[in-house]
Formats: sequence, C-alpha cells, structure tokens
Amino acid sequence: MRILLTGMSGVGKTTALAELQKHGFVVIDLDATGICRWKNKNTGEFTEYGFTGKNSQWLAEHGWYCDMETLKKLLSCISEDKWVFIAGMSQNIKDFSKIFDKIFILDAGKETIEKRLIERTNNHFAKKGDERDYMFKYTQEQLAQLENPVTIDAYQKPEVVAQSILDYLNH
Repeated sequence: MRILLTGMSGVGKTTALAELQKHGFVVIDLDATGICRWKNKNTGEFTEYGFTGKNSQWLAEHGWYCDMETLKKLLSCISEDKWVFIAGMSQNIKDFSKIFDKIFILDAGKETIEKRLIERTNNHFAKKGDERDYMFKYTQEQLAQLENPVTIDAYQKPEVVAQSILDYLNH
C-alpha cells in the first residue's frame, strides 16, 4: 500500500515519517531525497533555492515540483505488499496523488505551523514572511484539489500522529 502524508511546510511530515520508520515501515521523504525540487515555471529548469531564501517575485516565477517519473521508478523497486509511507507537498501534488492508495493531510493550525517554521533547524524554507505567505497560499490551493484525503491532527505529539495514521489504516 502506498500512503501519502502531506500538508504545509512545518506541519510535521518528516517527524511523522521518523515515527513510522520506528515501527519498521518503509518511508520516503520527497524533500530529503531530492525528488521534489524548485523549478522555474517558464523554462522548466530545476534550480537551487539557497540558504538565504527568496523574495515574492522569485517565488512567483518558481515552484516546488515532484519529479513524478523518478517517484514512480523508486516505488517500482518496492514490493507491492509493503506499506510505504511517502511524505511531501508540491505544486503538482494533484497529478502524482493518483498513484497513492490513501492520502493523509496533516494539519496543526496556522499559528502552530508558523511557530514551527520559525523555530525549526532542519529546513530553512519559510522562515521569512514572504515565504510563509507564499507557502500558505499555494498549499491551501493544492490540498483542496486532493480526492478523499483523511485529515490528521498534527498538533499532537509525533508518536500520537503516527499511531492515528496506523489506527485509521488498520480499521
């Protein structure tokens, strides 16, 4: 079974994956693997983001996209009888969401997510106001297009989030 965990930056997707991995599941972080990357919307060329962040003009000209062919190749190497948890969010999520058996949207509320984004040390995206505004806008638009997602309260402790996902899948 292929299971997608998605939601806004800072909601806890990577942390939930780490908890699920403790249970022995196969996990794939689309950001950490480089399967999702920044791409110029006009030229289609992939580009680097940089540690200093970008302004609203750069963000309007670029998007965070999943390389669907690479994802499909990776998943083809994993036995279909295994539960595989994949975490990520991209501007083409509607296109690649169709390859998943179940989709979970993690949500922790705007205030909590903003606090996590500012305080996190494992990712520098959305620490600036322009970046957060961009992220909230595009993520809400993209998530609204998903078919039959299950929303999970990610305000809880990571082990509770992971267990909530497993409980849902086991019933």
